[in-house]
Amino acid sequence: MVHRFLTLTAKDLRLIVRGHMLTVVVAVALIYVGLVNFVVPEDVIVKPTVVLWDQTTVQSVRRLFEAAVDGGAADAEIILVDTEAAFEEAMAVHGNRLGLRVEGGETPERVVVTYQGHENPEVRRLLEASLRQQLGPLRGEAPLTFATETLQPGTAPERPPFNLSLLPILIFTEAGMIGLLLAAALFYSEKTEGTLRAYRVTPGGLTEYLLAKSVAMGLLGLVSTTIVTLFTVGLDVNWPAILGVVFLSAVVVTLVTLVAANMFQTISQFLFTGVLLNLVLALPTVSYFLPGFAPVWLRWLPTYPMIFALREAYFPTGAEAVLTGAVGQILLTLVVVLPLAVLAFRRRLIARDV
Repeated sequence: MVHRFLTLTAKDLRLIVRGHMLTVVVAVALIYVGLVNFVVPEDVIVKPTVVLWDQTTVQSVRRLFEAAVDGGAADAEIILVDTEAAFEEAMAVHGNRLGLRVEGGETPERVVVTYQGHENPEVRRLLEASLRQQLGPLRGEAPLTFATETLQPGTAPERPPFNLSLLPILIFTEAGMIGLLLAAALFYSEKTEGTLRAYRVTPGGLTEYLLAKSVAMGLLGLVSTTIVTLFTVGLDVNWPAILGVVFLSAVVVTLVTLVAANMFQTISQFLFTGVLLNLVLALPTVSYFLPGFAPVWLRWLPTYPMIFALREAYFPTGAEAVLTGAVGQILLTLVVVLPLAVLAFRRRLIARDV
């Protein structure tokens, strides 16, 4: 069995090379490297623009904002105006600006905030609370304080640059999902050439056949992962975790794809289902950018643990349970999917003259 498995895997790897699939994977990996290094910015935080008209006699709010700008502590771009006409003109230039009109004598007694109308209530409340906190001392009010305690000082991980934070998603799309389209193409190629009909009369079983294709796609995923990782973050990453998660995930995704592909006679018939399957398996990327969205059904998708395990492997936070839990979930999925794939192939492939 082992010999047959290795022979089938070697055969699939040769087909991958001859079919220029390896060339495509390497080319896409190099494109990703270029995007991360030269196109995607390291920081995408855009500071809001605030139009400030300080009508107080001592211009205390204006001086406060100017000091923040000079000290580099301002979290917004400030436009200072002195007249009603200048205020309205500055607000009309861009649809994302906020206006602050401060009224009073020696102290700011009233602040009028001018919104554009598209801001959600949470943003408005956050801005208003921030203004109260900043202007309180100017009114003689004691600043609000909160008791805080740091349990592990100095251990908070640094936030990765935005371009590098996309690595788990890029690795996921090319390495983890590589088996979805390429495995289907390889399967239909063999089906058209009659390879599967010839395989029926050999001693080989379906387990070796399915695992060989899955392992071949897993190895192909390792190639793209190595290229992208080496030329973006270098050698200082958790290589065993990254390569292990990518390989296992590619094997699982390939098995799922083969089961779906076996339900159709041609790749054109499978195309719509393949795209739909791709979209479903890509849903965990939503949780990557919106961590608050993680329903139970989404966490059980085989691609969910892959994405978050890769994030922990690339940018460790000390949560080793994320890696071990992800590997355990992927292995559990593999144990469940493999016999189901064998059963599905036995019923639909072996029972028919293919």
